[in-house]
Amino acid sequence: MKRIGIPLWVGFLIFLIWIGVLVLTILLVDVFEVENEYLQIFEVMFRIGSIIYGGGQVVLPMLQSEVVPAWMSKDNFFQGLGLAQSMPGPLFNFSAYLGAVYKGVPGALVAYIGLFGPGVILIFAVVPFWARLRHVNWFKVTLNGINSTAIGLVGAACVILWEAAIGNSADAIVFCFSGVLAMIFNFPAPICILAGGILGAILSNDAANLGQIPFCILSGGGEL
Repeated sequence: MKRIGIPLWVGFLIFLIWIGVLVLTILLVDVFEVENEYLQIFEVMFRIGSIIYGGGQVVLPMLQSEVVPAWMSKDNFFQGLGLAQSMPGPLFNFSAYLGAVYKGVPGALVAYIGLFGPGVILIFAVVPFWARLRHVNWFKVTLNGINSTAIGLVGAACVILWEAAIGNSADAIVFCFSGVLAMIFNFPAPICILAGGILGAILSNDAANLGQIPFCILSGGGEL
């Protein structure tokens, strides 16, 4: 406890602060219907940041359901995702893009703080208890199960993103090409991103115009 430097009562107080901010913002936006766009941005990001678990990819389907089409179009969402993935840093930086598209630089700052805030607050809330819990057998076993669940959630998020982002055969080609480079040949992520971007540009309407047909066609002639 001396090494950590945060007493148990302070950790509990920090946890109450997180609960208070979460409940207050939800009440202001959903119950009292306060008309403030920056408050709405913060509420959406703080709520998602508070309930998400399993890594950055898991947050994407939830973000998409909240901001499309209320804040931006589907194309803008996935273009920003591609931009965020090509940049260093955690995927949560994507929140700054979403806020900026909706409300400029102030919106970017509010969205960034809102999505990162819960994780930062809860880290300091849990740290005082960690010194004791990490030596408890049932807690260590529970963490193993939680880690397995997180992997499953990331896999489910990938399936959801595939259905939302792959619109034509060119998209599928770029996905498979980049996936093979990363998974089979172990190319670094920046190279995979660059190679996928170049291939996507070559296949686009403005270049070779290849693969620009719906990815999957049903036997009856309808698009899937």
